[in-house]
Amino acid sequence: MSYKHNNLMAMRQSYWEDTQSLNVQTEKAFFQQLLIEHQVFPDASLENARTLFFSLPSIIIVKGYAAGFKDESVQHLIHQHIEEHKAALMQNDTVKIKYRL
Repeated sequence: MSYKHNNLMAMRQSYWEDTQSLNVQTEKAFFQQLLIEHQVFPDASLENARTLFFSLPSIIIVKGYAAGFKDESVQHLIHQHIEEHKAALMQNDTVKIKYRL
């Protein structure tokens, strides 16, 4: 794995393991809601949201950290990602993470 890959994975893990930040908890619920809105799951669990989050391309992770995952431009990217990978997400399959910045 490359240095960049390790840093981004550490960012993802740190974010997801954060149980103290109200903002992070709100964004996790937001990910669940997106999965419901896109009809990936009728009732998305936190684990389903985790699968989505860990499948997001690096550009979304970086922009999400900078502006927040509920930022309109970041939301647009997340919506595109969900639509492109809906079938894999429905199966809770691993989506190949894109690390291109």
